[in-house]
Amino acid sequence: MTSHPTDSAGWRTRVLSPAALGADDIAAWNRLRAAHPEYDSPLLSPAFAQVVAQARTDASVALIEDADGLAAVFAFHVRPDGLGRPIGAPFCDYSGPIVREGLSLSLSEITAMAGLGGYRTNSLLDPWNRFESERSGGASSRLVRMEGLSPADYLEQRRVEYPKRFKNFRRLENQMGRDGHQLKLTWGPLDALLREKLYGFKSAQFRMSGLVDLIHAPKARALLDIVAANPAGFQAGLWAGDELVSADFGFRDGAAFHPWIAAYNPTMSQYSPGNLLQKQVIEQMSAMGLETYDLAEGHDHYKKYFTNSGRTLYSVDIAVPGWRGWALSAQAAAWRALGAGSENSAAGRLKRRTDQAALSFDKPSDRLADLWTALRKRGVSATPGSGHASEPD
Repeated sequence: MTSHPTDSAGWRTRVLSPAALGADDIAAWNRLRAAHPEYDSPLLSPAFAQVVAQARTDASVALIEDADGLAAVFAFHVRPDGLGRPIGAPFCDYSGPIVREGLSLSLSEITAMAGLGGYRTNSLLDPWNRFESERSGGASSRLVRMEGLSPADYLEQRRVEYPKRFKNFRRLENQMGRDGHQLKLTWGPLDALLREKLYGFKSAQFRMSGLVDLIHAPKARALLDIVAANPAGFQAGLWAGDELVSADFGFRDGAAFHPWIAAYNPTMSQYSPGNLLQKQVIEQMSAMGLETYDLAEGHDHYKKYFTNSGRTLYSVDIAVPGWRGWALSAQAAAWRALGAGSENSAAGRLKRRTDQAALSFDKPSDRLADLWTALRKRGVSATPGSGHASEPD
């Protein structure tokens, strides 16, 4: 559904479904992305927003223009209370508006122009430093950028930096061969066999740890399925004969691959299968036509050995003037009164878990069941684990 355009102080805002984007809109969006390398993520592309909109009716994009053309583009989901969440949540390792350098608008102003009561994320990108007064944190993601190097030269650079670690990777690969496991890397669309094995491993990992099972949570699964059915859905799987060792699956846009679901065969854990997958993916990036391989945030203890770049991620929880913003502010104040301002407090963990459930389940009964699972397993856990999904906040 397309909203009516609004005009304010020289700005014109159109809020519409990603499906309603025209060719000129898409071209202008991509020009904004091309102006800064931090915007080159597939998750910030119009193609991603359009695929998400096939699974989520609450997907919207605000196009903010002035006399010089498109100045900001902001893709989001909106909850019934007016809170905006990143497009593609809970698989949204990067989020926020993509803006022109030197834009004079604040994030709060952009949020209001998009018709939202507030906006919340822990994966905001702000490469032009336009929102310094409204953001907090500053975590770094992990990214492989080939930067003109061959895969062999790239891995040699990483080996020089971490010689002991790469010696161990070679030892593990050799050990697999001695144990009768001949490794083969495959890539391309997510076929039924790989989906069954990868999703099975990942779901078991989620459930064992007490985390939200994004494989079977309806709203999250709908996004996985719509991407899997799209040409942009992409997987890289490491096999030993008929046994899946480890695999990544996610969204690809041109030469950039951003996996969401990463899992390994627990019977192969002694071989460090996740590390071996990443090494072999990098070895084959030229053959796959990839220039970037995004490992997102978290698990720095193994991602750092393979990555040479990253993006800075910020947290944002803002409300804008108006009754919906006031209600969101009151809600946030109530959580703070319970102690949720402390990230590791019981209230803080509970808030993050309920946010994650809202992103993943449609029915209140399913959200309550998920909370009960979390309480039984590990108190309250907020994050979805090593599948690269970054929300909730």
